[in-house]
Amino acid sequence: MRRSYEGAAPAAQLTTDLASSTAALTIFCTDLTNWPTGVNGKPFFIVINRGKVNEEKILCTSRTGDVLTVYDVGLDNGRAADDTSIAAHVANSVVEHIFTATDADEANLHVNTTTLHWTICTSTTHPASPVANEVILETDTLRVKAYIGGDWVEITSDNEGGINPLLLIGA
Repeated sequence: MRRSYEGAAPAAQLTTDLASSTAALTIFCTDLTNWPTGVNGKPFFIVINRGKVNEEKILCTSRTGDVLTVYDVGLDNGRAADDTSIAAHVANSVVEHIFTATDADEANLHVNTTTLHWTICTSTTHPASPVANEVILETDTLRVKAYIGGDWVEITSDNEGGINPLLLIGA
């Protein structure tokens, strides 16, 4: 899921205690100016009490003023995110907007999963061991193909009045 980040989000503090419960879904803080808002469905991570025994990372769906709302959809709850444990936090505990190991793991998975990328080749230099759904651009024919069901299936036939596949990949 795409998340939101703000580089100028200063640390804040809890203004009220936060219970150690998945039902505690509203977090009241001091000044959250420059923090993400969750607009367009992009949640964001926070950490409370970083580096302390009760450190907890939480996925939040939104911010309105100085109030954060915890992600809570069906069986998925944003409390105790990123391999932390749910914990109680007292007023004045430090709250920070963060990038997490979960974020890094998802980015690494994308970068290291070939089927999520275009391979640039010619009509005679296709990948030797294609994987299902791999996509290629043949630079000599300007054809885009996907490896589906054990065969290269053409997605575009030519560039006459159609989409320029080179523009699609920023070449």
